[in-house]
Amino acid sequence: MTSVNKVSVEVESTEKGIVGRALEGLGVGLVLTNPQGRVLWLNRGAQRVLGLDPESSRGRTLQSLLQDGRLAEFWRGAISARDASSADIALAVPRSSQVKACAAASYDASGQILGHALVVCESQGVAASDRPAERPAPGGEPEGLTPQELKVLKLVGEGLSNRQIAEKMQVAPSTVRSHLKHLYSKLGLRSRSDAVSYALRNPTPA
Repeated sequence: MTSVNKVSVEVESTEKGIVGRALEGLGVGLVLTNPQGRVLWLNRGAQRVLGLDPESSRGRTLQSLLQDGRLAEFWRGAISARDASSADIALAVPRSSQVKACAAASYDASGQILGHALVVCESQGVAASDRPAERPAPGGEPEGLTPQELKVLKLVGEGLSNRQIAEKMQVAPSTVRSHLKHLYSKLGLRSRSDAVSYALRNPTPA
């Protein structure tokens, strides 16, 4: 590495540190990734809110590290869009909390993507565990689901894909899709996002 490159890296690291500490003072977590979504850096706010460890997280895809299904789904959609995205999300893991999540990409002058940033800010209002539970949508009650459908709903809430659910339940992916179709109908849900939200608001026994 030349002396010029070394200085650039040191300046960049210092800037990240200053920004990270400033955001921590505001209760904000920051994660920076490369264009492929692999973690380059995160501050202590992100460690606290998201339960991420800097050493073991670096170089891994942020998608695989996010423990909360709704946040993972938000991030998946955000990195596929060119515009900045934001959402209010009730996290269930690593602990119950209400956060404002923002994601944006950075581009160079030619339009090539340089990387992504995820910012999470905990709300100061009512904690997620203290808010009234989401009422089941018209069209069905949780008791109307079969044991297999309840299991699928629980795993969807954990952020697992259909293939992962099929492997865990030792069934065919088509069976998982069938269970999803039935529970969507019974609970009046319209999408996987609705199912994730419902599962997190209405946890089922293990």
